[in-house]
Amino acid sequence: MSRYIFIILLSLFSFTIHAQQISGEVCNANNVPVELATIVLQTPDSVYAGSAYTDSLGRFMIHSDLKAFRLIVQHLMYQPFEGEYTRQDIGTLHLQENEHHLGEVIVSGERPAVRVIDGKMTYDLSRLVEDKVVSNAYESLLQLPGVREQDDRLVLAGANSLTVLLNGKPTTMTNEQLINLLKNTPKEQIEKAEIMYSAPPQYHTRGAAINLVLQKGISETPHWQGQVNSMYNQRYYDNYSLGSALLYSSSKLSLDFLYSFAYNRTHSETDQISHHLFDGEYYDITQDNTGSGRSQDHTVRIGADYNIDDKNKVHLTSTNQIIPVSKRMELSEGTYSHSENRKNAADPIRMHNLELGYTSGFGLNTGIDYTYYKNHAIQDFTEKAVGKENRFEAYANQNINRLMLYADQTHPVSKGGSLNYGGKFLYASDDSRQTYHSLAGGDLSDLNTASRLNEYTYDLYAGFNKSFTEQFSFSASLTGEYYRLGSFDEWTLFPQMEATYVFSPSQILQFSFSSDKVYPDYWEMQGAVSYLNGYGEVHGNPLLKPYKDYNAQLNYIIKGKYILTAFYNYQDDYFVQLPYQAPDRLALIYQTTNFDYKQQAGLSLVIPFAVGNRWDSRLSLVGFYDKVRNDHFHDIAFRKDNLSMYSQWNNTVHLSTQPDIQFELNGIFTTRNIQGPMEIHKLYRVDAGLKWTFAGDKAELRLKATDLFDNWHYNIALKHDHQDFKMNPLPDLRAVQLSFAYKFGGYKDKKRKEVDTSRFGNQ
Repeated sequence: MSRYIFIILLSLFSFTIHAQQISGEVCNANNVPVELATIVLQTPDSVYAGSAYTDSLGRFMIHSDLKAFRLIVQHLMYQPFEGEYTRQDIGTLHLQENEHHLGEVIVSGERPAVRVIDGKMTYDLSRLVEDKVVSNAYESLLQLPGVREQDDRLVLAGANSLTVLLNGKPTTMTNEQLINLLKNTPKEQIEKAEIMYSAPPQYHTRGAAINLVLQKGISETPHWQGQVNSMYNQRYYDNYSLGSALLYSSSKLSLDFLYSFAYNRTHSETDQISHHLFDGEYYDITQDNTGSGRSQDHTVRIGADYNIDDKNKVHLTSTNQIIPVSKRMELSEGTYSHSENRKNAADPIRMHNLELGYTSGFGLNTGIDYTYYKNHAIQDFTEKAVGKENRFEAYANQNINRLMLYADQTHPVSKGGSLNYGGKFLYASDDSRQTYHSLAGGDLSDLNTASRLNEYTYDLYAGFNKSFTEQFSFSASLTGEYYRLGSFDEWTLFPQMEATYVFSPSQILQFSFSSDKVYPDYWEMQGAVSYLNGYGEVHGNPLLKPYKDYNAQLNYIIKGKYILTAFYNYQDDYFVQLPYQAPDRLALIYQTTNFDYKQQAGLSLVIPFAVGNRWDSRLSLVGFYDKVRNDHFHDIAFRKDNLSMYSQWNNTVHLSTQPDIQFELNGIFTTRNIQGPMEIHKLYRVDAGLKWTFAGDKAELRLKATDLFDNWHYNIALKHDHQDFKMNPLPDLRAVQLSFAYKFGGYKDKKRKEVDTSRFGNQ
């Protein structure tokens, strides 16, 4: 292994071609950022060398190797500015307003909701949510057009998967941990959001991504800022969370601290009706399952950013999550089983991550990331049905160590273009085992499993982006990956491209193509068996392999707010967990298996509109055609297709300015869908909320009601070949939530990088 590490380190840290970038920001006399100011770069003898526009925070950046240059800043509302410089970091430029003497004239206009900058659909998220009934970063993301929540995950219309990036870096947390962190992160922390259907390889993620750009933590005068927040959520049981965030800023050093505590109680109900074929005879099995859980979660993050000089920066982040209490119980009663299943954490569940990174002034970005994860659980299972009495304990242990090294280099190659190349090395070790002990006098040693997986991933990429004209820009890249897990190894190439054509400022066409490989969770690749109840079992699959994902999207953006997207997705060897009625015994087996393929094609349309200054509304429509095929689903085969429609209508009504009160009403409806051979019935959901802002905009009190009519639950039916099964889960979604937040010290929070444990955890 040491030889491979040496080779990859030698490759990664050899990217040292020097490149320069001229950057700064533009403000008015009151230090308010000036957006869409034109920045023209010239040589000292007035020869044109490049140009750019300022973003929503007045920032600009131009790639250039000029040691001395002139800058010209122009904006319709301000006097032109000119200056000569010999440093790359310009700092802040102040513009003076034009003195136009007019009579009583009212000028009104509408700011575009989205702009395409360097191929990214860019949203000023702070403006997008300023009047919405949202309190944290997670709810803010749901305000982005095309983004919705599905099965506790963020989904982007037209994309199979979605990665959340923080300041250009991928998350390294499980989905559950990511959502928990975002829900405890104040919305003020986000400066803007960039949606990419085909993320460039320097982000070290493939496919669709949302990059959250964070507020700057540097200040000329040292000062502290912060926020405290609390939330009470009443579902079947009561839940609550507490959190605090602090930020210290100076001219060179930025420190941030985040602590959150969450106490969660869950409730679930699932009704199962199974018409099970066994030994030539059908058995009617009905099981009613009721579950409850309780957990406590502590998350602590400490980050430091230090500007060595104007060109070189270093950052260090420590993220720690400890779950001292995690308990789950499920009771199952029915015609076949009367069981009690308890699963508790034997020790506190721990996740510790340390990340160190360095950004140079010549375009090099490099770093190291280490994660340790530990999850030890005890299962106590009792079967009480007459004639089937049984009891056992199962100990499931998982220990993961993971190391990642990366380096990326960017430098200009021609007017309006740049070259990007770099690489990543990832090593992961998963030591997992499951041991059974019978408490009824039997021998269960044949169910014991133990394995150690060593996973190696080597990535190298090269790409470029180029603005050929003011209307047309293009970027493309190719990533080569070598993957090894045990005796399995594979070489894969991942092409990526994006093209944007601007017909006019009000009409933009964008095409994206990306490819990716999706890996299963580590525990799913074990051969372990877990028992849900006397009828349901969860089986691992050592033969499970990753699937390849190809995505293409065509976006047409009109007037900066209407978005029409055509998309096509193809997933080769797609995998998902599905139930299956065993033919040799009465057992319902849940197992993740590979399909032949899954494909999807569709259209997405986002239509925002407003009625006066009181009512803001947005209608989102997604129509898509699904098709799946699996010729080796256990002992059967299936091919299934379906046409579906998803619709969402969001409304915000400004009830009052004094006091500042906003009302929100949202509705979602989806038609019938499919999951492999299973059908999912149509469903709908209605949410409502109120927000009161007071104390000089420092305090917010929010009241939200989710799933008012308790109808957002899936009725699932599987009827294919000899499989005949229905399941009606009743998730604990209807809730009333009351939350409060208070900012002090002019709080402008800073976003934290998240830790990827997306493939950790045992069943």
